[in-house]
Order: sequence, then C-alpha cells, then structure tokens
Amino acid sequence: MNHRKDVISLVSDHGSTKSDWLKIAGNIVIIAGFVIFTYFCITTGSSQYMVKMLSEKSFPFKYVLLEGVPGLSQPERDYIDEIRNSIMATGMYLVTGANISDARTYFLSFYAPPSEGPSWLGWAYYPNDPEMEGPNLEPLDDPFYNAPAPITSEEDVLVGIYHTHSAECYSGDGGPDRVPGGENGDIAEIGQLLAEALERKGIKTVHSTEVNDAVYIQSYDHSYKTAKKMLEDNPTIRLLIDLHRDGLPTQVGKDTAVVSGKDSARVMIVIGQKNPNWKKNEAIANGLIAIGEKKYPGLFYSKIRYASDARYNQYLTDGAILLEIGSQLNTPEEAQAAAAPLAEVLKAYLEK
Repeated sequence: MNHRKDVISLVSDHGSTKSDWLKIAGNIVIIAGFVIFTYFCITTGSSQYMVKMLSEKSFPFKYVLLEGVPGLSQPERDYIDEIRNSIMATGMYLVTGANISDARTYFLSFYAPPSEGPSWLGWAYYPNDPEMEGPNLEPLDDPFYNAPAPITSEEDVLVGIYHTHSAECYSGDGGPDRVPGGENGDIAEIGQLLAEALERKGIKTVHSTEVNDAVYIQSYDHSYKTAKKMLEDNPTIRLLIDLHRDGLPTQVGKDTAVVSGKDSARVMIVIGQKNPNWKKNEAIANGLIAIGEKKYPGLFYSKIRYASDARYNQYLTDGAILLEIGSQLNTPEEAQAAAAPLAEVLKAYLEK
C-alpha cells in the first residue's frame, strides 16, 4: 500500500513539475512578446501615435491600471464592470457584426431579410457590404457609364450630390436615428449645406432630394436611377457623391475632430470593389484624403473603408464616391460643421 502511495505521489509531483514549467514558458513568451512589441513601437515612433489614437478613442487607461491592483480597484468595481461590459459589446460588434444594444441585428447576420425591407434594416452591419447594397436590378451585362464630358463654360456642373439612404438622421441630441420611410432626414439637409457651400466657392453643384429608401432593401435600385439621371442631365460632373452617415453601436461612441474651432463629425470614404473600375474611385478618394489632412487634419479618416461585394453606383462614372459624414451618434450641429471644410477640400481637388 505504501509503495502504491509513493508511485502516485511521484507521478503527481512529475505532473506538477511539468505544469509549472509550462506556466514559466508561457510567461516567458508573453514577456518576450511585450518587450518586442514595446521595442518596435519605440524604434518606429508608433508608440506616440498609438497612445494618441487610444486617447482620442477614450481608451480606459484607468481601468487597465485598476484591474491589476485588487486593493485599489475594489471601490471602483462598478466602473470596471461597466467598462468590461462595454468592451465585450464592442468586441462582439467588431467580430460578428451584431449590435448587443439591438437584438434584431443578431438575426440579420444569418438570415435573409424580408423582401419588403423593414425600416431598421440599415442598422445591421456586414463587413463585406457595410451599406447593405441589396439586389441590383439594373442590367449587369451592359451597365450605364458616363465618361465626363469636356467643360465648356462656368455653368457646367462639376459636383452632383444625392442620398441613397435619405431617411438617415443624427440622434446625438436626442432625436431619431432616421425618419419614417418616404421622408428626408437630416442627411438631406447636410447635402444641401454642402451644395450651397460649393456654390459659394464657384463650384456648380446639383443636389437631389429624391427619397430613395422608402423601401429600404430597394434603396440602391432607386438611387441608381437618381444618379443615372443626374449624370445624363449633367454629363460634365466630375464628382458624383452619395452622401450618408455611418451607423454604429452606442458602445463604440461617436467621433469628432476640431475643425476651424468647432467640433465636427468626421468624414469616411467607402469604396465598392465589385465595380471593375474601383481603382479609379480609390485614386480620387486618396487624393481627397491627402488634401483634407493638409487643410483640416482629422476631418477625414485616413483609411478608406472597402466593401468587396458592393458597387454603390460607383461604376456609373470615375468620380463616383460614397461619403459618410459622422454616424447617428453625432449631433446635427457636428455634421453641419463638416460641410464647409468638406466643400473646401472638394474645391481644392477639382482645381487640380
């Protein structure tokens, strides 16, 4: 019996020793990885950028410090639990596309939406199709294309603005995310402000207030007709802008930049890669971002957002782009503040 106990004890000690060595090896790997990462940040100068970016996004540095110090963190448990839940919600959104604040989006990632297109369909997020393009009814084998006509006078239109999702609003001041289908929301007002700002700068602009999302799932089919007619009536258009606002879970939080002394919503450019000529759209987008960063740092997101399975009417002409001014979390005033500087960037690009 004693011999058997000795054997069991020896085996147990051996297993314990092996487990200890695995823990030590794991800790060494983690420490080595941290050291390498820190060295990389310092040598490349990216550490300052990383800290700046995290600070702009209100990264909870306090939470990280308190989480590792039980004695200090005890009075802050409610704060830590709130931050942890927020991080989980944001992580779930980024990984799965489901918004924990809106249970309806759980199903939109996995099941086809009803054909009538519920008004809340736009709240869903699809990594490869962030604007939920839906079916395309226009001919795919011989699509319409406008090669910009030569400019012959100062009356020739250079910019066209329309809205695929006409009902989009800014709810940062307590208003709705969108108005009922069949009506124009805040985004149409921002489009009008942008058009007026461009006109004041001598850039002839047309702005369509046609409602395209009365039935949400058919939004791009309707906006295709709107954009096509705009190009047919104004073949000299150099920039055809589909103006939107983004849609985000509340846990992600709104984003602003200080532009000309005002808190301004930021501008994101979306490129649909299913368009065979998307590289031309991308070149224009990069040009706008470069000018924006020089004139108004922070106004534009520096990275383009790509949608591999969408076109967003961008095959209609080389200068067709999708701009998102802020998200539903911004206030109307923050979106309005972006109109004038955005017009200046568009003017500078056209003058090139």
